[in-house]
Amino acid sequence: MAPPMHTFLKSQDWTGKTVIPFMTHGGWPGHVITDIKEYCAGAKFAAAMEIQFDSEGGDHMLTSQADIDAWLEGLRKELR
Repeated sequence: MAPPMHTFLKSQDWTGKTVIPFMTHGGWPGHVITDIKEYCAGAKFAAAMEIQFDSEGGDHMLTSQADIDAWLEGLRKELR
């Protein structure tokens, strides 16, 4: 996770808020989603999403658009 994102997440009061954790990566997602949940203590969490791009640094998305659309539709239902 980029340091500014880390600082922002740790500096907020997430009590009573809903966080939708998502990230992009080029082949190694690490523990960013877990970290987001840790840094946003007190928040409720909606379904998370990891969007993968090719590991060569290009702009080719490996996660299908259908998977992203399904995640977004699930969020719409979950957050009603």
